[in-house]
Amino acid sequence: MKPRELKKLPEGTTLEQMEEIFLDRLANLIVMDLDYQYEQKLKAKDNEKKEEPKI
Repeated sequence: MKPRELKKLPEGTTLEQMEEIFLDRLANLIVMDLDYQYEQKLKAKDNEKKEEPKI
């Protein structure tokens, strides 16, 4: 795993801009987590179908 590069805010960023940047990044993380959970759910369903005995 490569080390993560920290993003730095530009000089002179206002508090409001910092809050907006933070909320955008937080929203992106939430969406990525939900996408990941959904993919895992689909994989689990797919694996269950494969394990069902065919009659």
